[in-house]
Amino acid sequence: MEFGTVAPTFPPIEEARKTVNRLEGKGYSSLWFADHLMGWYPHELWKETPFAMKYPSCHMFFDPFCEICYAASSAEKMQFGVSVTEVFRRHPAVLLQQAVTANHATNGRFILGIGAGEAENIVPYGIEFEKPAARLEEALKLMKIMLESDYGEKINFEGRFFRLEDAVFDLKPVGKMPIWVGAHGDRMLKLTAEHADGWLPVSTTPKDYAERAEKLEKYAKNAGREPDEITRALFASIVIDEDPKEVEKLLKTPILRIHALLLHHEVYERMGLRHPLGKYYGLLDYIPTKFTRDDILEAVSRIPDEVARAAFICGTPEEIIQTFDEYRKLGVEHVVVWNLTYFGDVSKVKSSYALIDEVIEHFESKN
Repeated sequence: MEFGTVAPTFPPIEEARKTVNRLEGKGYSSLWFADHLMGWYPHELWKETPFAMKYPSCHMFFDPFCEICYAASSAEKMQFGVSVTEVFRRHPAVLLQQAVTANHATNGRFILGIGAGEAENIVPYGIEFEKPAARLEEALKLMKIMLESDYGEKINFEGRFFRLEDAVFDLKPVGKMPIWVGAHGDRMLKLTAEHADGWLPVSTTPKDYAERAEKLEKYAKNAGREPDEITRALFASIVIDEDPKEVEKLLKTPILRIHALLLHHEVYERMGLRHPLGKYYGLLDYIPTKFTRDDILEAVSRIPDEVARAAFICGTPEEIIQTFDEYRKLGVEHVVVWNLTYFGDVSKVKSSYALIDEVIEHFESKN
């Protein structure tokens, strides 16, 4: 099982190269760059955190493709990924041009992470956010056509969402450029099985992962593919501490509890509970600028502790090793670690990363 982590996305951009150099030296296999225009937290709440002294807003994001091209020369072996983009803000031809450019900049070590999209990066900017899964599926088919076209070949495509007439796409990647899809629901799992090289869901329980993996395998076989062709990965939001009581304390902080709002209402319902915002799928529906500070605090106050835990892979190093081992047995090959511990307590920056290093070293010793 390999481990990656997330890249810095806030200024100064020089931090990206420093981070790449440091993490490759520590043995990380990949670095992933968020494709956001907006962060997860209402600005009024962010201003109350210690981070605001260094970063005046949580809504500052470099373009991930540009940042990858900027940072790529600082690594020799590390892979670079976008986690994840979508096809509302970028036409598939433009997205593919950016992706293949990043593929060249990394000498073939780029992974195109893609998903259905998130409302926060789309709706506030006047872009229509309709039929995300169907739009993504058509875009994946179109991008395959463009990648497989011969030099100078005219591409004509008449789809539901995209139309090409006498177009060309002659910028080809170095080797095969893998595409990983962030999929959770049945429709997204099906298109992952049919079109993707990897599966990158966000944190979920091993039980949920196993159920989705079983569906993915079935859909892959139905599509005439071997399930092993699809890399199984996991984007893991981590809260870690040596003291279990500290973990529970961290999970009660509003800034971390917001992540439980991003869970699908069905996660709550499977626990016999109700999402504070009703029939709500946070990753698709949540827009932080729609909430005041008091709105968000009231909503997170109604999140049960068991749901807050479900939003993360959390616990002591031993507990997280045990959880990751469950994922390993389910065939997970690549874990992208996002350390959120210090968002709950900024004094735990160094200690939490040191504990995560211990977790990763445990699995490296088994390789």
